[in-house]
Amino acid sequence: MEDSGGQEIIDVHCHCFAGMEQFDLVSSGLAKLRNAGVRHMAVMGLVNTHFNSQDIWKLIPEGFDNRGNPLFYEADDLLHFTRENGEMLFPMLDTRCMFGDTPSLLQDYVTRGFRGIKGLYLADEGNDLGLASIPDVFDISLEQYHQREWQIFAFAEANELPVLYHMDANRYGDVMKAILDDFPRLRINFPHFGIGRKAFRQILDRYPNACTDLAYMLPHIQSNPESYCDFISHYQDQVCFGSDALIYQPQIVLDYIELVRSLKLPKEIESKVFSENPRRFLGLTYPRAR
Repeated sequence: MEDSGGQEIIDVHCHCFAGMEQFDLVSSGLAKLRNAGVRHMAVMGLVNTHFNSQDIWKLIPEGFDNRGNPLFYEADDLLHFTRENGEMLFPMLDTRCMFGDTPSLLQDYVTRGFRGIKGLYLADEGNDLGLASIPDVFDISLEQYHQREWQIFAFAEANELPVLYHMDANRYGDVMKAILDDFPRLRINFPHFGIGRKAFRQILDRYPNACTDLAYMLPHIQSNPESYCDFISHYQDQVCFGSDALIYQPQIVLDYIELVRSLKLPKEIESKVFSENPRRFLGLTYPRAR
């Protein structure tokens, strides 16, 4: 796919998992995506300055090919990739392993160039990814964990930063509602259609500042395109384009572009998914006409 037909595409959900050794691979992949119409990619970069390899892997889903820092300190490399690629990359800080004074750490990373926050709700081992809980790994109470997450949301709302927060509406719908009730101005994306569409509909219906993305949903959408078309059309102002690709995997992004186009959505809805909704979520302004 080389011709975008003039359609701007913004991917709100990518991951780093790469280091400077992959600089040429990343650069060539981003060039291919530019040719396909991708103008911006929100890339999540992990930070870990505290945990050893045994503990850190308890918080990483299986199946990710990590080609970067073995202890998942990705901040420096992601910011370098960002500087070298103009406006294309939109770096977001993955806070799941962040340890210390939360507001001060967030301020430091934002000052260095991060423009958004990624989170993953890991209050217990019942999460959909089968990961360990943050309270167990950090050796803190559930109350302390929630205090940390609420500090992250408060910082993001006060600084108008987008938050991508992986959370299962089936299991944690009440916590989702508590977040949105406490932070009504927060721009927040619960990805993967909130894990369960039926439970997540209640969230989208009630909270206009909540959105979602179709990252990791390709096989599900392909198996039931009619149902997903109906869902996207109904929530056309809250669904964003996302791929869940790693920064060196351009083909996955291209596959998701093709997926959206295969749905034959009305052009105005396709444009919302590809561009308008991602711009609103990330807080991107349109370039001025010359």
